Amino acid sequence: MKTAIGIGLIILGIISISRYPNLGSDFAETLGALFAVIVFLFLPAFFLIRSDNNKAKTN
Repeated sequence: MKTAIGIGLIILGIISISRYPNLGSDFAETLGALFAVIVFLFLPAFFLIRSDNNKAKTN
């Protein structure tokens, strides 16, 4: 279940960053948008997937 939520967060992050209106027009804004997506979507997704894989290995 954690893996499915993690994959969903990754897909949400990719869709969000591709639909961002001013991506690439200003370096600082682009960097801020990428940082926000990485911190709030990709990083939790990574930890969810890793946690689920570690739990599957120990059982």
